[in-house]
Parts: sequence; C-alpha cells; structure tokens
Amino acid sequence: MARPCAPHSFVSGLERRALRQPANTPRTFMRSLSPLFLFAAVAVRAEGDAADAGGAPVALQDVVVSAAPFERDQSQLVSATNVLSGQPLALKMKPTLGETLSDLPGISSTYFGPGASRPVIRGLGEDRIRILENGIGTLDASVISPDHAVSLDPLLIDRVEVIRGPATLLYGGNAIGGVVNVVDSRIYHRTLDRPFTARGQARFSSVDDGTAYTALAEGAQNGLSWHVDGYRHRTEDMHIPGYAWTDALRATDPSGAVSGYLPNSSTDTDGGAIGASYAGTRGFVGASFSGHNAVYGVPPAPNSDEGAVLIDLRQRRLDLQGELSDPLPGFKTAKLKAGISHYRHQELDNGVPGTTFRNRGYESRLELVQEPLERLEGAVGFQTSRSNFSVAGDEAFLPPSITSNYGVFAFEEYKAKPVTYQLGARLDRQTLRLTDASGTERNGNGVSVSGGAVWTISEGWLLTGSLSRSERQPNVQELFANGPHTGTDAFEIGSPSLSSERSIAAEVAVRRTAGLLTGELSVYSHRFTGYIYPDATGVDDPVHGLQIYRYLQTDVAFYGAELQLVLHLHQSREHNLDLKGSADFVHAEIRESGEPLPRIPPRRATLGLEYRHEGWTAGVEVQGVDRARRLAPGETPTDSYALLNANVAYEFERANVSYEIFVRGDNLTDELARNHVSFLKDIAPLPGRNVSVGVTLAY
Repeated sequence: MARPCAPHSFVSGLERRALRQPANTPRTFMRSLSPLFLFAAVAVRAEGDAADAGGAPVALQDVVVSAAPFERDQSQLVSATNVLSGQPLALKMKPTLGETLSDLPGISSTYFGPGASRPVIRGLGEDRIRILENGIGTLDASVISPDHAVSLDPLLIDRVEVIRGPATLLYGGNAIGGVVNVVDSRIYHRTLDRPFTARGQARFSSVDDGTAYTALAEGAQNGLSWHVDGYRHRTEDMHIPGYAWTDALRATDPSGAVSGYLPNSSTDTDGGAIGASYAGTRGFVGASFSGHNAVYGVPPAPNSDEGAVLIDLRQRRLDLQGELSDPLPGFKTAKLKAGISHYRHQELDNGVPGTTFRNRGYESRLELVQEPLERLEGAVGFQTSRSNFSVAGDEAFLPPSITSNYGVFAFEEYKAKPVTYQLGARLDRQTLRLTDASGTERNGNGVSVSGGAVWTISEGWLLTGSLSRSERQPNVQELFANGPHTGTDAFEIGSPSLSSERSIAAEVAVRRTAGLLTGELSVYSHRFTGYIYPDATGVDDPVHGLQIYRYLQTDVAFYGAELQLVLHLHQSREHNLDLKGSADFVHAEIRESGEPLPRIPPRRATLGLEYRHEGWTAGVEVQGVDRARRLAPGETPTDSYALLNANVAYEFERANVSYEIFVRGDNLTDELARNHVSFLKDIAPLPGRNVSVGVTLAY
C-alpha cells in the first residue's frame, strides 16, 4: 500500500507542481490565540466589578429548530450551534453559502472561486457535512467535487442554522461532521397575519462589478397563504491584489502571470419559486416549486489544455411539508417533509458541452413528537432518500448508480434540574446499485448513538458535555470511481471492498448567557476508525497525465477548540456597544504516524467592535489567519494574512414601508490572501478590496 499522503482529501495537482514558497513574517498577534483569552480574563474581572455596582445586561438566545424535533434555545442544546438571520445574515451575505458562513468560528469553506463553495466544519467536509433546505437535503452534486456549486442562492435565505456534535446524528451518517440547515419562507406553517406583503432588495459590489436583485411577495386569505419570489445575481471577473498564481507556479508556467483580476471567475445566477400552504386548527399542509440556474467560470489550472471552462447548472425542485396535531395517542405532533429534485449540470469547454452530471432523487422525513411525560420529552422518526446519479461525456469517472437510504431515529430529553439529559439513536441502511451492465450492488447498515447533558451551574452559567458514536457508509465515488477528475486534478480509482467509516466524538463546552460577558468556549475530539481517503499512488495515468489516487482507509484523529465572546461595554435603551471576539483551531493527523492531514484550516482569531443606536448599526473587525505550518506530504504552505472589515446599516420606516440601507467593506487594506482549505489556493486568491452597497424595502 502506498503511504497515505493525503487522507483527508487528496493533495491537488496544483500543489504537486508548486515549489515551497518563502514564508512571510507571521503576524505577531497570530502566533497564538492568547489575546482572545486575555480579553476574556479582563472581561470576567470587569464583570465582577459591574456586578458589585449592580446591573448586568442579558443576551437573548436565538431559537434553533433543526437540532431537535422541538424548539430549544441555543443555550439549552448540548451541541454547539450558530444561527444567522436578519441584519447579521444580510451583512455577511456573499455569493455562495460556504463564503457566507466562512467567518463563523469553526467554519471554513472549500472556495473553488466565486462560483462554488461548500462549508467545511471543524476540518470536515464533502460527504461528511449535510446541507439542508428546510430540513431536506439539497439533492445536487456538490459533494462529488469542490468545483460543483451548492444548488441554492443565499439571497433569499431567511435563516441559517449550523449544528455540530451529537445532534447531527438525527440527519444520518453523512452528517458526521455537521449540519447546515437553510430556512426560507416559501411554505408557511401558519396563516400570514397580512393579506399582502412584499419585499425587494438590490445589492452592488465593487470587487466584481456585481449586481444582485431579489423580489418577494406573500399574502393570505381564509387560511390559505401564498408566496412567490425571484432573484438575479451577476458578477464579472473578480478583482485581486497582485498575481493570481503564486510565485512558485509562475516560475514553472509563465502563462500564469495574470495580475489584478482572477480569470474566468464571472458568475450568472437566477431563479425563483412559488409556494402555498393551508393552515387549520390542527396543523398545515403546503408545497413549493423552485428553479435554480447558474453559470459560473472555473479559474484555469497551470498546464491545462482546456479552454475557458464554464459550469452550467440547472435544478428544478418540488417541496412538500405538513404538520398535524394529536395524530396518534401519546404523540403531540406529526411533521412531514419531502423534496423531489431534477438536477443537471454541464461542464462547457469554450462553449462546447463536455461532461454532464445528473441527479434525480427525493428525500422524505417523518417525525412524531411525543406528548410530554412529566420531565421527559422526545420524538421518533423515519427518513428515506433515493438518488439516481449519472455522469456522461469526456470525463465520466463515475458509473451510473442508484443509492437508496433508509433511517429510523429517536431523540429523548429528560429534565432533572439543574441538569438536562439528551439521548439519541439512529439506525441506517444504504443500498447502492450500479445501473450499468455489471449490475453490482452494495448494501450496508450503520448505527449511531449519542448522549449529552446541559448543567445549569448558576444563573447564566452552563456546562455541557457529549459523547457520540457515528457510522457512515461509503458513497459511489469512494467505491466505484474510475477515471479522470479534473476538478481535483487526479485520476480516481474507487475500492469496492471499503467498509463503513466509524467515529467517536466528545465535546465539552462552558457557556455564559447573561451578564457583562457572554459567549462560549468548546473543546472537542473526533476519532475515526476506517476513515476513507484517496491515497496518492505516485503513478501518473499515461493517457491524461494525472496522478492516480486510490480510495483506502486509515485511522485519523481531529481535535480542536472554538471560542466566542461578547463584552457588553454599554447597554441602554438608546445606545449599545459590544466588543466581540472569536478564535478557533483544529488539529488533524493520522493516528499511527502522526502525519498531518491536508487542507486543515489554520488557526484564526477575530476581534471587532459593534455599536447600535436606534436604527443604526456600525461595526469594524480585524480577522487574522495564521500561516499553515503543519503540512501533509506534497502540500504547499499558505501565508498568514489579516483582513480589515467594516459595515454601517440603517433601518427606518416611512408610510408603511420599512427600509434597510447598508454599506459593507471587506478586505479594506486590499491584502493578498489565500484559503489553505481550497484546492485552488495557489491559483485563486480570496477577493481583494470590496465595497458592497445594498437597500431592502419591505411593505
């Protein structure tokens, strides 16, 4: 067996061609995360002084709806969570879901240029992260390759919930690393309180001459609510400071001497949806139909014989939702969700179709919420999905297949003040059948269990702990890939003999939910047995010139920590001033050898100030990312960088119309920055200086 040089996800051909680059002088404050802990210590001391003087502000918690079958405040969940909605979401909004979330603690992105980016949570990505739309999978092809976009646009998102830890087992083994649930208002769970409402938004960005427009209208009458929306988002090639390619790559290929912009990085996205629901005394039933279209460029790789590669993506999707009160004796509520999707994308080389990916599938989920039994609450459920997936054309590296999944799960919560206990279990079965002449079939079962507790130590102080065991079945790519995969610059060969991937995860967190200082510190460990990875064989495919990678298994370990703090410097009815800080790191290695895994996010810290006065909000922050020092064999280093961001927003109302105007500046110092997690980090830096302006009108 070849030495596992890239177990997490193989080292790209771009990195193999690159020479090691001289290190920039690291930012002094990024040598460690100690400034954030010093900030915490000073804040705790200040809080004690404030308590003696009397009066301490209380920070309210967002409600998370996807971490459990019944709504719970973030502070009452064992799992670490992030929630973005309203103005904070609007100010963080970027063209892709991955980039929108990438500033949150513990979250980075795959960043395959401006058109494609998936979230990476605690160093885990691909088929270990589930992305959901209103609790149902996106049913696209984004887990297959980093150049495949997630088939949704953030412009019409009302809310994003990010769940880590044991609560993710409710969504199957493919959520072993985390869950991202995107929530919109296309299907209302209750009758709207207005006969008609409308909202429109326009955004402009300087870094890519981007324009974005959305329009939404909703109404209700006699228990029937309806919804219609549409969006259009266009960008030109993105501005960057300096050269797109690193010095090492330009030395090997002079054609990469392009500076000032990222070639072939334009995007064009549009779509819309219609939805309706009827709400009665015992529940609701509703449906929506949506369409999403995107054409985006893929930045050219060194020595590539391909021209300007574009990806033309189309998805049509039908969603159904329903809820019924008192469905059966002993159960309070029954919740049903289902999604049916037809997805297709073509890779165009100078306008000529090359490879076509298709995914026709569905997913459904039924939850039965129990009637409370004194201190005990819980739910049981059933989930099923089916994916009919095929790749055809010049680079058809996957055989056509049908993957069916079935899962049953249970979640229970017992309140024994001051401790709340949460237990969960799930049993999954996967059937994968090739629809080519071979007719090969592969079946597997998975068992996942978790347990945790939330201990209210005192007013505003909580301690949480959890332990979980999860199991994931290998997918069609890991089992049966056989061909060139240009998205990752490799010739991939699957291994039909792979067994299931198992992990043991543990996490401890302390939370402060009230007082002068609020926030959370969490420490976690994730140990995998039979971690599936593409192993570099050291041999090139003679036809395509790509190095051959064969999927194998090994044991790996992840551990890390995340810190979020808010120091409420001033709280009153008119003026609020907060000092915010966050930091995170993750360490990942092969357990036997201690060898680092590739594309693991380096240490990161953010410090910012936010002021609120009536309708005004203003903020400034500095984010520092350390140099990537622990490198897998064949991986190139990535320099440290610091980004300065600022924003101003104003909300007001005139004549029954509410307005929100914002201006946001990102990377105001125009620093050259590269995302170490990205396959394209050596040829596609992050955006340069950008000023975004937006206005939202709601009636």
